Amino acid sequence: MLLAWLVVSRSLVAYLADVAPQAALWLSPRQPEALTNLADRSLNSMPAPSAPLGSIADQTPNRSNNAASDHAGDAAPVADQSPQQKNDLPGARDLADTFAIFGQNRNVDLAQLRAEVISGLRKEPLNARAIRILGQIADLNNDSASAVKFMAAATRLSLHDTIAVYALMRKSADAGDYRAAIAYADALLRTSPSSAYYAVPVLAHFAEDKEALASVEAVLDANPPWRHIFFAILPQSVTDARTPLTLLLALKNSPTPPSNEDIGHYLGLLIGHRFYDLAYYTWLQFLPLDRLRTVGLLFNGSFEFPPSGMPFDWSIQQGSGVTIDIVPRPDTSERHALSVEFLYGRVDYHSVAELVVLPPGAYQFTGEYSGKIVGPRGLKWRVTCADGSRARIGESAMITGVASGWKKTDLTFTVPPADCRAQYVQLDLDARMASEQLVSGTMLFDDLSITRVSAPPGSTVLQASPGPPAPPAAPGPPPAPVAPNRPRTAK
Repeated sequence: MLLAWLVVSRSLVAYLADVAPQAALWLSPRQPEALTNLADRSLNSMPAPSAPLGSIADQTPNRSNNAASDHAGDAAPVADQSPQQKNDLPGARDLADTFAIFGQNRNVDLAQLRAEVISGLRKEPLNARAIRILGQIADLNNDSASAVKFMAAATRLSLHDTIAVYALMRKSADAGDYRAAIAYADALLRTSPSSAYYAVPVLAHFAEDKEALASVEAVLDANPPWRHIFFAILPQSVTDARTPLTLLLALKNSPTPPSNEDIGHYLGLLIGHRFYDLAYYTWLQFLPLDRLRTVGLLFNGSFEFPPSGMPFDWSIQQGSGVTIDIVPRPDTSERHALSVEFLYGRVDYHSVAELVVLPPGAYQFTGEYSGKIVGPRGLKWRVTCADGSRARIGESAMITGVASGWKKTDLTFTVPPADCRAQYVQLDLDARMASEQLVSGTMLFDDLSITRVSAPPGSTVLQASPGPPAPPAAPGPPPAPVAPNRPRTAK
């Protein structure tokens, strides 16, 4: 009977302290974990529908007037992500519920709550969560000094208390203590990756502060496990489109330079906002030297480098019934070509495309092809504007039938002076209906290039110097993007 009572009074109570704390207190009125859990739920529960995560900008510290004016006129704010996108990280919704009501739940008896937490602390004096709850109670009582002391004590006992670390990060950021705020943001991201949408805007804020920038760079240089998440979210958290580039360049020559994925997040955002020149400049900065030497108006036209998946390189989208790959040429294994192989039946061809940045003027696209295509329609090289209109400005003759040797294909096109700041060069299947998708055979392409030519007779072309923008010898300040006519998303 004694053993049974010990099991009920200890093991069962310990179990109920987490799943049913009120029941645990019926069996053991002063059970510390149950008291802590009840107090935590009283302060950090949300019976009403949870608030969206879209208030991140409100949670970042305010920038001084002088700092705000430093970037006036050259900022490139980024579109907010939707709450659905922001909840993709594991645990993000639960964290959103907790942080959304942080410091707002006042419909509780704080004096009684404090007495119960202190009662539990007498039995478990090193309970970090209970100490943090005392900090929350002090904060609700407008005793900021005591709140900070309790929160700091809780984090010294455990950095896994997310609410305490989050609270100290915000308070440090609001006070302008960037070293402490960055340290707490680092701890928050390490212990709770789902907090990234709250911590990254704080780091982004200090990355745009000249005095704090070096501290942010030092944290990133250590290659923390959250760095890939940081660069994925960073573009949505800055007020100047050049801030991510500053951080990426700072890591370029570090032992762990930015990955293509890190750079790709930034390039995708720039291209989405039509900052093509800045995107192209950024891409050149991280291009390996052997590839930088080969940069022309069209990159990798001989397919000697595996496509990196980055903008301004070939993007291959596979479809059903078709295989697209880079293969050795049949006439010489030392060279490579683009292979488009259609299987028998109806195919769902997508595209092979590359983004280029050509100034207004007249150009000629040339290339070679070899192989055989059987079907009612064939392939065409096209050039379209990358802006919203996607206007088609050039198209080659259809490539179909048998090409036993290497044959030439070309097209001449003119980049207009307006609404075409960047262009896509793409290989399309010129099928207009489902029956024309019945294609089979294989076609190879190689030696693709774009050259500047004289303007066609009777055309009016804005003159510009030929050739792509020359890559700088050393990283310098990128061209200033023009801020769109919209409010900034983060202070």
